Amino acid sequence: MKNKKFNKGEYEEAAEKAKELLDKGAGITEIISMTGLSEERINKIHNKKNK
Repeated sequence: MKNKKFNKGEYEEAAEKAKELLDKGAGITEIISMTGLSEERINKIHNKKNK
């Protein structure tokens, strides 16, 4: 999937969804397909969440 371009509101919404999915133990591939975020962005969200 090509990385989606987000406006600020869309990105924040996708990031919140990614956090929820990470909390539920979803895999990176699943989160990418459900949010449109890149693996790099998901990893950044995951690292921030775990600090």
